[in-house]
Amino acid sequence: MNFANNQKVASITTDIDFQSYTELPNNSPLVIVDLDLKIVFANDAFKNAFSLEVGNDISGMNTNPEFVYLIRGFHESHYKNISLDITLANEIGNVIQNYYVRIERVIIRGQQYFVLAIESLEQRNKLESKITSLHNALDQGKLPLMILNADHRITYTSKSFEVVLGRDLENLFAQDFVEIASSFVETKELDELKAAFINKRAWKKLVYFAKKYPVEYWEFSLNPVFEGDTPTLNYILIASNLTEHINQTRIIERSEKKQKLIINNISDLLLIVERVNGSALFENANDNFCKIFNLEKDRIYSFKIEDFIPQILSDEIYSSIHRLISNSSSFQEFQYKHLDNREYNCKVTTIPERGKNSSYYIITMKDITDEIIYREQLKRAYHKEMQLNKMKSDFLANMSHEIRTPFNAVVGFSEIIEESIESGQIDTLQELMGSMKEVLGRALNLFTNIIEVSQIEAGEVELDKVDLNCNHVIRNIYQKTLNEVIKRKLEFVIDLVEDDCLIEVDWVKFERIIFSLIDNAIKYTNEGYIYVGTKIKRNYVEIIISDTGVGIDQSHIERILKPFTQEIEGYTRPFEGAGLGLTLAYKLTLLMGGKFDIISEKNKGTKITITFPLSTI
Repeated sequence: MNFANNQKVASITTDIDFQSYTELPNNSPLVIVDLDLKIVFANDAFKNAFSLEVGNDISGMNTNPEFVYLIRGFHESHYKNISLDITLANEIGNVIQNYYVRIERVIIRGQQYFVLAIESLEQRNKLESKITSLHNALDQGKLPLMILNADHRITYTSKSFEVVLGRDLENLFAQDFVEIASSFVETKELDELKAAFINKRAWKKLVYFAKKYPVEYWEFSLNPVFEGDTPTLNYILIASNLTEHINQTRIIERSEKKQKLIINNISDLLLIVERVNGSALFENANDNFCKIFNLEKDRIYSFKIEDFIPQILSDEIYSSIHRLISNSSSFQEFQYKHLDNREYNCKVTTIPERGKNSSYYIITMKDITDEIIYREQLKRAYHKEMQLNKMKSDFLANMSHEIRTPFNAVVGFSEIIEESIESGQIDTLQELMGSMKEVLGRALNLFTNIIEVSQIEAGEVELDKVDLNCNHVIRNIYQKTLNEVIKRKLEFVIDLVEDDCLIEVDWVKFERIIFSLIDNAIKYTNEGYIYVGTKIKRNYVEIIISDTGVGIDQSHIERILKPFTQEIEGYTRPFEGAGLGLTLAYKLTLLMGGKFDIISEKNKGTKITITFPLSTI
């Protein structure tokens, strides 16, 4: 949080119609409020973000009153401005988001106002998360890779790319890549790059760095990447070193004798053909190429390539040669998958014509199978990291809310108790203490659930199994929760078989299962009934808990069985809870050898059936 202790306040003496003042920025939320915290101006970005209009109270931006207290406290101070990072929750938009807020004090025609400039931290945090997850993998792979945002500014670059450009991170971060590229590409190529950014399409270019010795040739490949179904756009730029390839091509041009000595020392597959009257004839190949295709060079000299290599490969070579001639480009490329499932990146380049009716073409085939596998592994690792980051964010958001809420209540009750003691209102203390005990019980239950889920995940749970009549446990929990059901004006139906239902379980953990499931049914049911019952089928006991509550979308059932997860996430979710009750019941049931089934339909209700084998005693 930043304060500027400056008592000199800006003064505006001209008449200003806030609603028609078009020069106020609109790219980020901006709002002007009076001393009563009523909105006198709001730009479109603010209205869209917080669903508030002129005349509304600014407290509608955030359900937490501390934000309003902060603004009022600033009003009573002598500071000119204040800057802070804050989490704003909007009940109308049902969203929660982090913001950087700057509050300025201004005087307009003798009247004091506050100007709030609001900037979302969501994109910044998202990019930081991506860079963190990819950083180590990219550096280990020594892949020249750069990430650009939608404004083609650099948000990440690998160390290998720093070496390629001859600049360190401090001179690259947040810089416009177009300006950097202008130092090593020509005007025409730079225009193509700008057009690629405008049209959000791929761009590929061979560039050379003449200031380096020896001269280096690099192929830059730019691809737009959209994050899932969202419109968020980034660009990934990968550089491939073609220096060796280009130099090999030039060496072959100068001397046929040197060509024969060099090509056999090239690790990639290499084929040289002569184009005569539209046919591609075998000229030479290195040993690696001949080994892969089982060829003897002396026996196929001047043969058409379609006579000794697979047709799909020969067709691609002919098509590339045709494009080279038609487009007057320096090279063409394609990918080819061989019979042994090895994949090759093939490049076709040409040597200037030596005669009127013939010209030479060089085909290099680089095995990229391992590179493809590595990219797939990197992609999977990236998605896994994103899932872990989301789980961490959901956990922190839920815990901060669930822990702060009961303790805020405790603080409030403490203040009321203190006032009651001072005023002699002793009769109210017992009621207040009961309420405080209930709040603390909720917090204690949250901590207990967190510990138990953590122990289950770590495999540290010890079971103390006994033969237990599950009907007795269900009746006890029914009596404990009956008042809450009556308070919510719901019908509570209990239907237990008359026979004893003996099962071998941990007594305490079985009680926690039943309580969690009944508590969930009560919490998510606004009208109708809660049903709990038992049935004996063959050698098993079925315990059914059903309700007519809000239900769960079928596609979300698997997800909500994971820890700290609810169907609707965030501070503005319609129901309290850390998302642990259902998870705990599910995992404890499986841990004790039971079966857990859940059937649910949105807005119609949920039926959960847990099954345990009957005890043999």
